[in-house]
Amino acid sequence: MKKILGISLVWILLSGSIMAPIGFLTAFGASGGLTINQIITITTVFSSQNPSTLGRSVTFTATVTPSTATGNVQFNDTSTSPPTTLGTGAISSGHATFTTSSLSIGSHNIVAKYLGDTNNAVSTSAPLTQTVNQVSTTATISLGSSAISIVFGQSVTFTATVLPSTATGNVQLLVNGATFGSPVALSGGHATFTTSSLPAGTYDITASYSGDANFSPNNSNSLSTTTTITITNTITNTITDTITNTNTGQVSTQGAGNDDDDTDNDKKDQKNSDDRGGQQDDQKSQENNNSQDNDGNSQNNGNSHQNQNNKNKGHKDD
Repeated sequence: MKKILGISLVWILLSGSIMAPIGFLTAFGASGGLTINQIITITTVFSSQNPSTLGRSVTFTATVTPSTATGNVQFNDTSTSPPTTLGTGAISSGHATFTTSSLSIGSHNIVAKYLGDTNNAVSTSAPLTQTVNQVSTTATISLGSSAISIVFGQSVTFTATVLPSTATGNVQLLVNGATFGSPVALSGGHATFTTSSLPAGTYDITASYSGDANFSPNNSNSLSTTTTITITNTITNTITDTITNTNTGQVSTQGAGNDDDDTDNDKKDQKNSDDRGGQQDDQKSQENNNSQDNDGNSQNNGNSHQNQNNKNKGHKDD
């Protein structure tokens, strides 16, 4: 047994000929020289998280045997054509690592290739299938500047926020589980809805995110909002009434109120007016009677005076 480069060699002698040591390729030239080749290596690769989610970091670790190997390991994605080199990692105690968060959604064949050194041969691992899934997003909805309790006809603004903000796609507003309005495209992770058409009542408002190539669909938590109604009933009555009354006194009219009360009051006013009119007629009748009596008395006095004159004249003629 003989050691070369720190490795034990076992020599086999057959029929007087010197054979190659086990594990090495040895060739003899005419001069009887000896050639020693590199050590055969074995490389394997592992993933820190498989499956992983989009945008999350994944660390690939390559193990090279023998552990005395030095140099670098190259990590490749062979699912593309041509293969894509993701990066390299230096070997330390037989291990090399590489971390990435740039893998797209889908399956990736990750291969670790040991690049070798002076004494250790190049080797390539078997492919590792790395699966990258969509990220589950959470859509949240909140009221803008409007209050939770609003008056019928008042505008209210709902804002849906989708995280991460790099997500694209549309958000649909739902009122009590039913589609309300049209989908709104995300802009910077936000979509806004403004409406004044909600009738009076209490509603559960939710937002539904449609998803895109990189992010999965999701629904927001329910937001409860109450729309109250305030009715302002303005009644304008125009009353035109001409009252002619020669009697002294006070005339009182009652404003707008209950229709039945107004009718009763009108009847009472009419009755009082009729009573006053009757009293006025009685007074005029009494005045006429007195006038007639005075006229009669005046006429009687005139006749008496005439008779007295005639009598005096007769006496004078005698």
